[in-house]
Amino acid sequence: MALSDMERRTEDVVRSVREEVNRAPIQSVALALTAGWVLGGGLTPRVLRLALGTAGRAMTGALLAAAVRGSFDQRRTI
Repeated sequence: MALSDMERRTEDVVRSVREEVNRAPIQSVALALTAGWVLGGGLTPRVLRLALGTAGRAMTGALLAAAVRGSFDQRRTI
């Protein structure tokens, strides 16, 4: 009996998850707990706004620093 494409993909996902859990069990549990918390409603709009604001400020700083470094690198090569 031939397996359908969906059954093969499901088996591939299950195999990948098992390998990841065997490789890093603590990280896998932490990821599962985080996903459960978020899906369970733990990420309220207020917490989400705080997280996105903090991440946005950090990313803006990193982008500006990279742009400044890039402009100095280009000056040296010209």
